[in-house]
Amino acid sequence: MHRLASYLLLIATLTIAATPLHAQPAAGWSVATFLEQQPGPLKHVRVEGKTAAQIIEEQSNYYGVSPFLTLALLEATAGLLSNPSPPDEALATPFGQHGPVGFTEQIIWVNRELRAGLGPYRQPPTIRLQDGLTLTLSLDEPAEWIAIKRFLAQGRDSAAWLAAVKATTAALRTYFDGRFAPPVSVPSDTNGWLRAPWPSGTKVHHLAYFDHMYPMVDLGGDGNNEMIDYLGRRNVQYNGHDGHDYVFPDAPFSTPILAAAAGTAYALREARGLGVVIVHPNGYETVYWHLSAFAPIFNEGNSVKVSAGQLIGISGASGVSGTPHLHFEVRRWEGGIRKQVDPYGWFGPGPDPCPTYAGCGASIWLWHPDLLGSYDFTPPDHLLPVPDTTPPLGTIRVAPPEHVLLSVSFDGHPLQTIGQGLPYINGTLRFADGRFGQALISDRAEIAFPTTGNLNIEQGTISLWVEIPERFPANSLSHHYLLATSAEPTGAPIYTGTLALRRDQLGPNGSAQWTFWTVSDATSGEDLLSVPDTLNPGWHHFVISWDAINGKKYLYIDGMLVAERNTNALPYISGALLHIGRFSSGGSSAGVRIDELTIFDKPLALTEIAELVSASPLTSEPVVVTDRTIRIDTNAMDDNGGIVAVTLSINSESSDPLPYYDSYRWSLPPIEGEHVVVVEYLDRAGNTTVVSQTVVLNLPPQATARAEWLDSATARVVLNASDHHLPLEIQLSETPDFTSAAWLPFVPEVRWRWESAETQRLFVRFRDASGQTGLPIEVIPAYHVFVPLTQR
Repeated sequence: MHRLASYLLLIATLTIAATPLHAQPAAGWSVATFLEQQPGPLKHVRVEGKTAAQIIEEQSNYYGVSPFLTLALLEATAGLLSNPSPPDEALATPFGQHGPVGFTEQIIWVNRELRAGLGPYRQPPTIRLQDGLTLTLSLDEPAEWIAIKRFLAQGRDSAAWLAAVKATTAALRTYFDGRFAPPVSVPSDTNGWLRAPWPSGTKVHHLAYFDHMYPMVDLGGDGNNEMIDYLGRRNVQYNGHDGHDYVFPDAPFSTPILAAAAGTAYALREARGLGVVIVHPNGYETVYWHLSAFAPIFNEGNSVKVSAGQLIGISGASGVSGTPHLHFEVRRWEGGIRKQVDPYGWFGPGPDPCPTYAGCGASIWLWHPDLLGSYDFTPPDHLLPVPDTTPPLGTIRVAPPEHVLLSVSFDGHPLQTIGQGLPYINGTLRFADGRFGQALISDRAEIAFPTTGNLNIEQGTISLWVEIPERFPANSLSHHYLLATSAEPTGAPIYTGTLALRRDQLGPNGSAQWTFWTVSDATSGEDLLSVPDTLNPGWHHFVISWDAINGKKYLYIDGMLVAERNTNALPYISGALLHIGRFSSGGSSAGVRIDELTIFDKPLALTEIAELVSASPLTSEPVVVTDRTIRIDTNAMDDNGGIVAVTLSINSESSDPLPYYDSYRWSLPPIEGEHVVVVEYLDRAGNTTVVSQTVVLNLPPQATARAEWLDSATARVVLNASDHHLPLEIQLSETPDFTSAAWLPFVPEVRWRWESAETQRLFVRFRDASGQTGLPIEVIPAYHVFVPLTQR
């Protein structure tokens, strides 16, 4: 076996070494252009409105993996570059049926796996093939080949693996001259031409940035829930934004708004409020929204020639803007298509992800050189580079409790310890002393959690601690939401698919009350389950519980059931986000502190809710498990490019780098007692965060039992057992259900006599001091066979 492994590695290495390195593909190379030139079907593939090229480029940009690797593997494993008529399964599972089903899902999978395979490594990685062969790869070969070999080892035996490695080598040589990546072309900082759209000396705050991952807010939704600004930062305002928002704190409703460049200006009155579009002679357009008034130049017509710096309007909050601000947007016409662009260009890691979307163009710095040094009009390449040295944020939870879908402690950060996805954050969150550790301050910053995987809309329970203030902040409706999700948050008067807990002033004579509000749809209507607010300032525990299957809902405060109702007005759908401390994005905040948010997938009983009030929150240590196979919940986030790999360790034995997922299944050594589980998160810049949790493995007693007949009705039963938790007990029964069988102190030998010869069966089971009970062992007595002396 060792010789076979060495031979395979030698052949694979020689195959790779034979790859000639010729001239690189031409500059300006793109996936879309490349696919158009191939006879394969990928140029015609569309999935949910996206082309195959967009899908490949989007995932390549997100994970920082060269598209050459993905394309070479598509050819090597499924022939999708060269075969014009591949079988259907080649498009559904091009990399193999051992992965997820669907073209997009497979592209995500291969990029995740390849990025993790790039390392870094503490020791040479090993791969295990389906026929049992284990190979140790050399760290002297290129990281790309290590990643490829690791990926191709999944679901393949040694022969199939070697064939796939050879085919990938051939594909890289045939299509990309043996190169791993296309040439990188950075847009040059051309002569910028945009002026600041406000007077010099104006005090300005940059409120929100252009989203380089799908800046199509006007189209509704984006399908990726990712926000990346021009510096590559994540979790800044706001997802899908197609421009930049600027606030003028000294004069929010009266700051002059100026033309950023010369062109033809048009005044607009739409749902977004008052706006101006200026068409510039170089193919660009600039857009200015939420004005409170137009400049007098529009009194005589709606098509006006303007010069750079000319007054076009006054700042304001017209339309749906909420906070007074200027929304500034830049568009560029390309081949008859108007595309969104970022005037700040792109300075994040890797290529700009925005051009992967049909409505977005490559961005370059457009601000005039005269603005250098003022406000934030200095491009990053004019400054000393600031390396990313901030480690990612990560949590760990081993063996999460049954029925818990989401658990967030808010101990100085918004990341959940149990749950799926990442929190949506708009603004800078603040934390302060909480009921346990720290708590979230619900104020101007927004936070919400995805409902997918974290909320069961049919049945569930939400628990949280809330600090009631002396006085709630004033708002227009006098509603203060602790939490809410709604499928139609702007669907007044029927907010379909709403589930919310709030304090309102809708009680008798306008008195305050706590309301568990649910809305099904226009047919079933809404239901407001309310109780008077008699709470004193300080910390209180709130629980809402619902059962749409049986039409019931409950409201608990401080462990007591204060209201319940049978109703049909329970939602059957929910919004994409569960907002904490407000009804929806842009809504008024509750002005409270919130701690220990937990969501369950079932209605809890009163006794279970009382335990939530009296007990400490879900602690991370110690965790006792009774099965060697454990689930590890891993949640991590990074503001500068995302998590690219995870390393798992148990008792200092480390895995190779793995793709980042929400959870993993892992096996503990078969030794009772404490084990330390460690997770290391790696971000794009190489920063790491290490989190750990101690696990106590408590296995059932390891036992054997045998018996031999002493006579026709009596047997001697010999018992052997070991366990970490002593003393042990035994139970013996003639039936496998152990009816009426008592637990007895363990002894190594017992005698058992059957009263009836018809049921001479015996079952034994063992129990340790912690209560762990092993499976029943059926004991069949053996007969001693004595051979007569004359036959010996």
